[in-house]
Amino acid sequence: MIITHLIYDTSSLKACAATCFAWYNVATPHLHHTLTLRQWHSETECRNLNPLAVLHERGLLSHVKKLRFRSGFSRNPWVVPEYFDSWGLHYFSALVNLQDLAIAGMDFSKFTSGTKKYFGHSSPTLRSIALIRPTGSPRQLVDFLALFQELDDIKIVCYRATPETHDTPDTPRAPIQGSLRGKLALSGFAVGEMFERMISTFGGIRFISLDLDDVLGAQPLLDACAETLQTLRLDPDGMLHLCKRFSKRVVRHLS
Repeated sequence: MIITHLIYDTSSLKACAATCFAWYNVATPHLHHTLTLRQWHSETECRNLNPLAVLHERGLLSHVKKLRFRSGFSRNPWVVPEYFDSWGLHYFSALVNLQDLAIAGMDFSKFTSGTKKYFGHSSPTLRSIALIRPTGSPRQLVDFLALFQELDDIKIVCYRATPETHDTPDTPRAPIQGSLRGKLALSGFAVGEMFERMISTFGGIRFISLDLDDVLGAQPLLDACAETLQTLRLDPDGMLHLCKRFSKRVVRHLS
């Protein structure tokens, strides 16, 4: 009960963890709740996936609930298969309790064999995804989201779409009946055909909150969420026209 009041006070948590084994066991999950991976850092051991080795040796990776891939000085995508070598993938797969994933700079087009090998271990637990400046085709993006059948919240900012590749045709499959019952936030999104692909892949979508800023072709998204939507936020300059055919009875809060 004492440590619960200190979960946002890192220095106090460290002091508690050094008190005794009992306090260490209670404080440690809060200390290692969030892990940030960086492309660039002044210390080599803190770059890319390097921190995973030390955390794995200390048995701390199972405590990580939030994972952040933070971009460096370059705005080019840096989360690519080359960063997941054999040892890196081994340690990365030990993150078995992830609930929240945020990636800045992921290039789906580089994952030629798909992303399941790298992120599939989080399928049973992941509930929230944020993608900042992702690159790839709509199919690659939706296939990545479809890995996580407990997914509720999605945030995508400045999606850079690439043309669909036809060397591997779409394989018909039954809808996965995923969750998608939380919040969807999109900014700088001009790939309307992705919404229909998402609806088909997940067997429908049931978001209760939509936050749309500079989004084109969102009418299928609004129609699909007509029965569940509770909160709708639109950019006043470019998005209000989307409400013309959207029933007022589902818009309970507009800001």
